[in-house]
Amino acid sequence: MMGPFGPGLEEVNNFFTANDFPAEEGEVFFYYYQAMDWRNENGVPVKDWRTAASDWLFNLDH
Repeated sequence: MMGPFGPGLEEVNNFFTANDFPAEEGEVFFYYYQAMDWRNENGVPVKDWRTAASDWLFNLDH
Protein backbone atom coordinates (compact mmCIF):
# COMPACT_ATOMS: atom_id res chain seq x y z
CA MET A 1 0.00 0.00 0.00
CA MET A 2 1.33 3.41 -0.93
CA GLY A 3 1.45 5.93 1.89
CA PRO A 4 1.30 9.68 1.43
CA PHE A 5 4.96 9.74 0.40
CA GLY A 6 5.29 6.38 -1.31
CA PRO A 7 5.38 2.75 -0.26
CA GLY A 8 7.15 1.48 2.82
CA LEU A 9 10.67 0.08 2.62
CA GLU A 10 9.53 -3.38 3.73
CA GLU A 11 6.88 -3.46 1.02
CA VAL A 12 9.44 -2.53 -1.63
CA ASN A 13 11.94 -5.10 -0.36
CA ASN A 14 9.23 -7.78 -0.45
CA PHE A 15 8.43 -6.87 -4.05
CA PHE A 16 12.09 -7.14 -5.06
CA THR A 17 12.68 -10.46 -3.29
CA ALA A 18 9.43 -11.87 -4.73
CA ASN A 19 10.88 -11.07 -8.17
CA ASP A 20 14.19 -12.83 -7.36
CA PHE A 21 16.21 -9.69 -6.73
CA PRO A 22 18.03 -8.87 -3.49
CA ALA A 23 16.30 -6.70 -0.90
CA GLU A 24 19.36 -4.44 -1.04
CA GLU A 25 18.41 -3.48 -4.59
CA GLY A 26 14.93 -2.69 -3.29
CA GLU A 27 16.54 -0.32 -0.80
CA VAL A 28 18.46 1.43 -3.59
CA PHE A 29 15.19 1.85 -5.50
CA PHE A 30 13.32 3.01 -2.40
CA TYR A 31 15.85 5.63 -1.33
CA TYR A 32 16.34 6.84 -4.90
CA TYR A 33 12.65 7.59 -5.37
CA GLN A 34 12.19 8.79 -1.80
CA ALA A 35 14.94 11.37 -2.37
CA MET A 36 13.04 12.52 -5.46
CA ASP A 37 9.75 12.77 -3.52
CA TRP A 38 8.39 9.82 -5.50
CA ARG A 39 8.73 11.63 -8.83
CA ASN A 40 10.43 10.29 -11.92
CA GLU A 41 13.42 11.85 -13.65
CA ASN A 42 11.09 14.31 -15.42
CA GLY A 43 9.49 15.47 -12.17
CA VAL A 44 6.23 13.62 -12.82
CA PRO A 45 4.75 11.99 -9.70
CA VAL A 46 5.02 8.20 -9.62
CA LYS A 47 1.43 6.93 -9.62
CA ASP A 48 2.24 3.22 -9.41
CA TRP A 49 5.51 2.39 -7.68
CA ARG A 50 5.23 -1.27 -8.74
CA THR A 51 5.39 -0.23 -12.41
CA ALA A 52 8.42 1.94 -11.65
CA ALA A 53 9.99 -0.99 -9.76
CA SER A 54 9.28 -3.36 -12.65
CA ASP A 55 10.98 -0.94 -15.03
CA TRP A 56 13.91 -0.71 -12.60
CA LEU A 57 14.21 -4.52 -12.52
CA PHE A 58 13.96 -4.74 -16.31
CA ASN A 59 16.80 -2.25 -16.65
CA LEU A 60 18.94 -4.27 -14.22
CA ASP A 61 18.47 -7.36 -16.39
CA HIS A 62 19.09 -5.66 -19.75
